Amino acid sequence: MAVLNQGRLNLLLASSSLTISSAGSILLHIVFALKIYEQTQSGLLTSFFISLQWLPMLLVIIYRSDWEHGLNPRTRWYLLDGLCALLTLPILLFIPSTDYFAIVGLLFVRGIFDQINRINKTVAVKALFPKEKAIHYASFLQTGYHVGIGLAAVIGIFLIDNLDLMTVVWIDAATFVVSAGLLLCTTSINAVDFPRQVARSPFKKRIQEYMEALRSEPRLFFCAILPPATATFFQGTYSVLQPLFPIQGLGLGTAEVSISYILASIAIVAGSSGFSIFCKRYQLFERSFQQTIFLVVSLSFIAALSYVLSVWTQSPVVSAIFFTIMVLLFEFVWMNGYAGIVAFAPNGKLGSVFGISFSIGCLMASFIGMLVGLLLDMTENNFLLAVGTFMSIYLLIIFIGWSQYRKLMAPAETAVLSTLQEKEN
Repeated sequence: MAVLNQGRLNLLLASSSLTISSAGSILLHIVFALKIYEQTQSGLLTSFFISLQWLPMLLVIIYRSDWEHGLNPRTRWYLLDGLCALLTLPILLFIPSTDYFAIVGLLFVRGIFDQINRINKTVAVKALFPKEKAIHYASFLQTGYHVGIGLAAVIGIFLIDNLDLMTVVWIDAATFVVSAGLLLCTTSINAVDFPRQVARSPFKKRIQEYMEALRSEPRLFFCAILPPATATFFQGTYSVLQPLFPIQGLGLGTAEVSISYILASIAIVAGSSGFSIFCKRYQLFERSFQQTIFLVVSLSFIAALSYVLSVWTQSPVVSAIFFTIMVLLFEFVWMNGYAGIVAFAPNGKLGSVFGISFSIGCLMASFIGMLVGLLLDMTENNFLLAVGTFMSIYLLIIFIGWSQYRKLMAPAETAVLSTLQEKEN
């Protein structure tokens, strides 16, 4: 009982830490993206900035994807938060001269350490939470990140006119300090037996090990494609459209842009927490995996259709409704993939599998984000064409993944049938 209670306390503190630090970072990106678009009126330049927040993860994975060694992940968490706070402060030097290139560069460097911590926070599940609750608590922990996005959006809509970039930078740095302080209040309840030092494997070898892990566990394969696929084709596209579509597509103003962030945040929190509750009560991964596949395919189709309808209509209200449905459903699917990785990743490979899957999504989201901006500039903001194209590709990938899962499962099913026939004979 004591371990369980400490696990719940750790969940509260760690989720609050993740909420606060993510709120500061997202608020800074929202304010900065709006300022860039106000000055340039270019979807391509705005999408280029937005895409940069994904690229640090790629560099991290190229250098190292296995972080299950050395420091306790809890300790690494609060130390990296402190480092991110320090790396945020130099941005203040370049705001008076509006040197956006320098600011983007500093955010990029800070993003490298923040993304290392993103992997580490998944590994920290092993130290902070009871083993029997790890999958469910990991889902709720991830929800904390999405609550932070919602908090940033609320602050953005009500205080955006009263917040200058310098104030937002101070807020962002402070949130990392508070986050580190909350982690210091947690306690490791599981002994984490990590080696003190592990030689860094070549990138090619790590990719081969990642592919082998996916081939050896078809359920892991299917779950591992969900975070990068949804991050690429949903988050990678709507993060570019959010500052653009309300203004260019519906003729609204910057206040409505902030409202879109609030709607997305509410939907993300609802989808994330909804999956966590659903997974806990329904025991999703203890049932036939065919139910997971049916759920993912069905929700993916509805989400894609909702996304298309959100940019097809000229009604702001109808657009907002379909946009909210889309975000909620894609987040539910993303969480399904994340929880599946936690459930099915081989021992000692959780951080690596999650990190590589997540980095693929970051890389592709960066590429798609810039492609969306370029496509909009070339087609004079034809939002329907852009969304329809990328949603078609997304659904094709989901169906290919389903087909590949069936191929990977075929040998195992054949072995089971052979065993049953032998027993009957």
